[in-house]
Amino acid sequence: MKKRAIIGLIILIIIIIILAFIFAETGNNSVKNENSNETNTQNSLNTSYTNEDENDLNSEVQNTENQTSNTTLDEFQENSQSENTSNSEENIDEESDNMNNQNEEIKINLIVNNKTFSATLENNQTTRELVQMFPMTLNMSDLHSNEKYNYLNSSFTTNSSRPSRINAGDIKLYGNDCLVVFYESFSNSYSYTDLGKVDNVNDFVKELGNGSVSITFELAN
Repeated sequence: MKKRAIIGLIILIIIIIILAFIFAETGNNSVKNENSNETNTQNSLNTSYTNEDENDLNSEVQNTENQTSNTTLDEFQENSQSENTSNSEENIDEESDNMNNQNEEIKINLIVNNKTFSATLENNQTTRELVQMFPMTLNMSDLHSNEKYNYLNSSFTTNSSRPSRINAGDIKLYGNDCLVVFYESFSNSYSYTDLGKVDNVNDFVKELGNGSVSITFELAN
C-alpha cells in the first residue's frame, strides 16, 4: 500500500514537473513571438519612415531641379532676347550708316596737263565700282567735239536713263563700260548712267583742248 502511494506521488511530481516545463516553454515562446512581432512592427515603421523620407528627399530634389531648370531657361530666354535686341539695334545702326554713306557724295580729282580739277560723284553702285579702279590714267578720245571717252576693261552696274540735255562737265557711263566726260552742252537722245559732275567746268573745258587727252582720275584726299 505504501509502495503504491509512493509511486503515485512520484508520478504526480513528474507530471507537475512536465507541466511546469511545458508552461515555461509556452511562456518563452509567447515572449519570443511578442518580441518578434515588436521587431517586425519596428522594422515596418522604420521602413515606412525611410520610404517617406526618401520620397520627401526625391521630391525636394526634383523640385530643386525643376526650379534650376526653369531659372536656367528663363536666363537663356532673357539672354536670347537681349542678344536679339542687341543684334537688331546693330542692324539698324548698320542700315543707318549705309544710308548715310549712300547719301554722301564722293569727291574725286581729274588731273589734266598737271592741273587738278575737283569733281563730285554720286554715291551709287556704279560709282562705288568705278572708284575701286582709282587712281587710273586714261587716254580719252574726242567725239563730236563735245565729249571725251574711253572704253574701260571692266563692265559696271548700270542704271541708265535718257536725259533731254547734256551739260558741260557731266561725267557719265555709256553702256556698261564706256566712261564719258562732256565738255559742251547739247540736246541729247542717248541713254547714260549718271556718275557726277566736274565742279569748275569753265577752267576744265579750257584745259581739255581738241583731240585726245590724258586724264588721271583719283580720289580726293
